[in-house]
Amino acid sequence: MPRRPSWYKYKELVRDAVKSQGYENGTGRIGALPAPEDVRSKLNKHFKVCEDREFRVILVEDFGNYKVLINVPDEKSECDFFVWSATLKEEFVEVKVPSHDDLGVWYLKLRARLGEKDKERDEEPSEYLINAVIKLIRNRYEPRSIIEDYFRELDDGSKKEIEKFLATLKWIALQEDLNFPPPRYMGSKYTLAVYALLECGFSMNDIRKIVRFST
Repeated sequence: MPRRPSWYKYKELVRDAVKSQGYENGTGRIGALPAPEDVRSKLNKHFKVCEDREFRVILVEDFGNYKVLINVPDEKSECDFFVWSATLKEEFVEVKVPSHDDLGVWYLKLRARLGEKDKERDEEPSEYLINAVIKLIRNRYEPRSIIEDYFRELDDGSKKEIEKFLATLKWIALQEDLNFPPPRYMGSKYTLAVYALLECGFSMNDIRKIVRFST
């Protein structure tokens, strides 16, 4: 029987926190991503991820029926946290720790969806998706401003789905910068490499042979 991941024991606790709204509201504290070398100090300033290692659930992105949260455990590294997504469906709450595979699949689905819209207009919004990821992770822009730069002409549903993806990816990138801080390590460059390779036709199985992940 495969060993359960370290986040598994917190799953019901996180779900209960979402259902009861028993989380700390941390939305808006981190907009644009701090520089990679400043991530640890900024996250500690706003969320005390290093100072307070008691179990906590913090809401960091809120899209109504879709939320991104971080969970500070009492283990792992001295400052680490888990990133969770929560989807609310009437009385049911689905929570999960989004993996790089999950985000990679989401990216490809978005690209295909935008590819259909390429046929409806002169410009090609599908080609902007990799630029949006680069602007998020390398240039440290906030998701909402990226939507305005690249996707303002899309329908509201498409814009919201792209923003949800970017907002989730943002916290994965922050987690990588915290776990593998530069200049000694590459931090969120690992995350960015995933999407560059997907654009070149690599599969997630291929990518896992090349890129080091913390989750």
